[in-house]
Amino acid sequence: MEIFQKKYWERKQLKKRRHPSHIAIKEFVLPKINAIKKVVPINRKTKLLDVGAGNGFFSYYFDKICDTTAIDYSEQMIKLNPIKKKRVMDANKLEYKDNIFDIVFCHALLHHIEDIDQVIKEMARVSKEYIIILEPNRNNPIMYLFCLWKKEERKVLKFSLNYLTKLSQKSGLKVISSFSTGMIFANATPKILLPLFRLFNYRFMFGTTNCIICKKA
Repeated sequence: MEIFQKKYWERKQLKKRRHPSHIAIKEFVLPKINAIKKVVPINRKTKLLDVGAGNGFFSYYFDKICDTTAIDYSEQMIKLNPIKKKRVMDANKLEYKDNIFDIVFCHALLHHIEDIDQVIKEMARVSKEYIIILEPNRNNPIMYLFCLWKKEERKVLKFSLNYLTKLSQKSGLKVISSFSTGMIFANATPKILLPLFRLFNYRFMFGTTNCIICKKA
């Protein structure tokens, strides 16, 4: 990971980040997990690795339905993650044996990474079957403007659904489902606007989040 990205994720202000139990986080995460569950079987015995899990927006909810492990490069962020199974780890070199997790998942990680191909290959290596990648959608107008303004998020400007699909296929993965969805911004949407933004929890090209569900070839 680039040095300025590591400093970005270690800054003190992140301690004020919303807890995963915050209603806006819940409304952001659960529709996406429910969409994933329609394609990928998940139960209490399912072993899932959340790569670049941060303070646990997704791992907090995955941990309620399956055996979840969270890793992140930032010691500060992983300390904020409320689940029990968590480690500081570099996504470029996952410290696990091959084919150990049923699902390997990441959200909003790849646009912070220098060697994206290497990270995807590592995710595939430790997965038995499924690799799931979520990234912000550059085709969402608000997301596009935000990423122009914030240099640490600028790589999002590449991340169309088509670009994410090509990245996955380049690493030898078979894409079995891909879609853009939602209008909620996890860290920014005010609680009062959630009933309105909840109406956009469906698949459309301007959704805030791109989702790619892959199988190992």
